[in-house]
Amino acid sequence: MYTETDKIYLDKIDEIGDKVYDLYNLGGRKDLIMFYSMENNRILSYIYKDYLASLNPKSQQMLKVQYAAAQKEGKIVLFIQDKKRRKFKSYTI
Repeated sequence: MYTETDKIYLDKIDEIGDKVYDLYNLGGRKDLIMFYSMENNRILSYIYKDYLASLNPKSQQMLKVQYAAAQKEGKIVLFIQDKKRRKFKSYTI
């Protein structure tokens, strides 16, 4: 069961998903983390190791597990930053 906030982000993923995949594939790399800012309506990509190094230890461990699972499934990790609601969430798409 999803919370109301999760529904907002899942709807946003439905809206921007094709653009996220396009940008991911444009990079020509398979070691990218995708990032979406709701405030700026902007999609960015980061190299996994660089992004991992920018996180705190707890978040690093969570990303390592999520990223490994995404790689096995041929999926992408997408972070969504929502400053208005003070949320920073990650999804595997």
